[in-house]
Amino acid sequence: MIDAFVQVSVPVFAGTAFIVVLTSVLIYRCRVNVFIKFNIYPFNVDECEGEDMRFDAFVCCASSDDQVARMIVDSLEHNERRGEGYKICYHARDFLPGCVITESIQFAIDHSKRVICLMSEFVRSGMCMMEFGYAWNLDTTRHKHRLIVIKWPDLDLDGDLDLGGENDRDNVRLFLSTHTYIEHESDDWWEHVLYAMPINRLATNDEVPEHRALDDQEEQLMNNMVDNI
Repeated sequence: MIDAFVQVSVPVFAGTAFIVVLTSVLIYRCRVNVFIKFNIYPFNVDECEGEDMRFDAFVCCASSDDQVARMIVDSLEHNERRGEGYKICYHARDFLPGCVITESIQFAIDHSKRVICLMSEFVRSGMCMMEFGYAWNLDTTRHKHRLIVIKWPDLDLDGDLDLGGENDRDNVRLFLSTHTYIEHESDDWWEHVLYAMPINRLATNDEVPEHRALDDQEEQLMNNMVDNI
């Protein structure tokens, strides 16, 4: 009887285990599509638990991409698909005038669950490349993947970099060749952005993010500071 039970149960157990593993692998490979269709995050956990985080994401971009950045910020803060908004830090709106901008950037990156880089004219800005380098270095030291790069399809790393930007070009190329990134306006690009955002949000519908809006003069001053650095 025991031998018969073993002969029957072992193949059944092995077959069940194989099906479970195969299903898990398939779901993992299709995890973004699973999120898009069923609105769930398979396999993901809150990797920022216990850390002093003030923002769900810090959005950085070149001044020429300000309009696109503000649309992304607004869509994340009022996320209809997820039913809950995210708490976003955006330099042109949230950095206080008079503060040392490099210190403000470092604080924002250190205390954000994600850093979103809009990579088009971005690569021509030394300040933007500093933000990218600092965020990527934190990813490396923390062994995390919190940097979200949204790359414009017409990005030309040779033509879009000024003289002296060879190191920046090489760093961007290395990142794009070794990490996943999001192609702007590709199919489901926005769903990929939402999937890359943290699971546990700091802001909800009952807790709308409060930001100090800059007036026109302050905003122009901030943009000039960024452009001149």
